[in-house]
Amino acid sequence: MISKTHKKLTTVYTAVFGLFLIAFVGIVCLGIIWGTYVERTEDVKVLANEIARENRGLILQHAQKETNGPPLATTEDDYDISGQVFFYIVDTKGQIIKADQPVPVLRESAYFQIMNWNPLESTKITTVKLPTNKTAVLILAAHQVQRGENLLATVYVGRDVTAYARSLLRSVFTLMAVSFIFLFLAAMIGYFLAGKVTTPMEESMKRKKQFIADASHELRTPLSVLFTSIEAVEMDMDNRLSPFSMQIMNDAKEESFRLKKLVDDLLTLARTDTGEIELKKEVFSLTLITKQVLRSLRFAADEKEIKILFDAADSMDLNADPERIYQLLFILIDNSIKYSSPNSEVRVQFKKVQNTTGCYTQIAVTDDGPGIPFECKEQIFQRFFRVDASRSRDIEGSGLGLSIAQWIVEAHEGEIYVNSELNKGSEFVVLLPNP
Repeated sequence: MISKTHKKLTTVYTAVFGLFLIAFVGIVCLGIIWGTYVERTEDVKVLANEIARENRGLILQHAQKETNGPPLATTEDDYDISGQVFFYIVDTKGQIIKADQPVPVLRESAYFQIMNWNPLESTKITTVKLPTNKTAVLILAAHQVQRGENLLATVYVGRDVTAYARSLLRSVFTLMAVSFIFLFLAAMIGYFLAGKVTTPMEESMKRKKQFIADASHELRTPLSVLFTSIEAVEMDMDNRLSPFSMQIMNDAKEESFRLKKLVDDLLTLARTDTGEIELKKEVFSLTLITKQVLRSLRFAADEKEIKILFDAADSMDLNADPERIYQLLFILIDNSIKYSSPNSEVRVQFKKVQNTTGCYTQIAVTDDGPGIPFECKEQIFQRFFRVDASRSRDIEGSGLGLSIAQWIVEAHEGEIYVNSELNKGSEFVVLLPNP
């Protein structure tokens, strides 16, 4: 239980740290990308405005001479050594008035982007494929030159930001790699913090288990003496008690027996917690053990006029601890008898089953009792749990039987579960692996 709590707390702490880390990394990455995009876009827009201002005279001259035939475009190749910045001045007919072209490897892609420009856009960032099968990232801006309400030309300015994009991508990947390292550290810190939280719980559980073990062990002797003393008084023929006194003695004997059984159950669970009980496996007849259990419970079943149906036509062997399997069957069948209505049936069935994990011996004990609510199916195997405490006061039991049954099954590397519906009875199913 403590280990499960430790794991759950570690998972919660790691998830919380991880969410904060992912949110932080995401915000930082988006901030870097957005900041770089805005900065470079503003640079290109300012440059487009500056080029339009410097070449306004040339654009006006081109517009005046347009009627005398298309003028020759001025193409400059004095780009800087990196070829990062370029521009095209294009008139309303798509003719290039002036251009400062990019490096040759970018010219075809840049020209295509400008000639297919969406008039509704003022800036854009795009990835283009180069003749060398590599890719480049371009930021482009358009600035219209007008005279009055008439459009004379459009200045297109571009900048190759491939180096910036690659550097930014490397930064993001580096940040993500570092975040994974910090996430691992967060998991370690979460495990450490979970250990700090569960350590007092573990110590408290150990003290509780030790107290139960010590108290159960110390109570066995006086209870045995008390039980024996009551029987001795009943057998004393020289001192006959009145009917009232005899009734009190009988009640005391029954309560002493119940208390002794409770102490035995507590001691069993305490020993399972400390690992003191070892299984002694051997091959035995499961059918024969079941018949012995039914003989022990015959009086309890007859008292409520409950019919126990057990098909013992085929003998079935099992490799397990016979004493613990006897205890398991006694708990399951005794519970079914206790919670069944008078004049009903309890069915015990065995069969071999096989699934994806292997071959198993299935033990099923079914009754026609009140059933178990869905929300209580997992809790019924907890210690001292009763489905309805007020309704169960008249039913003998301490709420420890199913906890012991679960331990017996798990110690044999098996599985136990319950199928039940309210007012339709319950079926306890045990799967024990075959050798």
